[in-house]
Amino acid sequence: MRYADRVTLHKTVGSGYNPETGKNKVQVDIGVILPCNTSPLSMERVKTIFGSINKEVTSVRIQRPFKGNPDKAMIGGHRYNVLRHVRHRSESVFYLEEVSVWS
Repeated sequence: MRYADRVTLHKTVGSGYNPETGKNKVQVDIGVILPCNTSPLSMERVKTIFGSINKEVTSVRIQRPFKGNPDKAMIGGHRYNVLRHVRHRSESVFYLEEVSVWS
């Protein structure tokens, strides 16, 4: 398995209302950049794991176990929310859902 992609994992620090734009803004930490393998999940697999077929979920595998609890991720300029983090003995798997704006 090739770990050719890079994922930046973020933790939400806080959120607040921005009166200039009139929107809520999520503030995240600097993040950790790690090599990863990304692959989309099929609709059957998404329905089995999450119970809904309305989500487009991407699976991200990291070589080593990741001990933190990130709730946001970024891959190639695209923003994702972390749906689930599965810790295995030798690797970590993140299930990510792409969003346009972090909430």
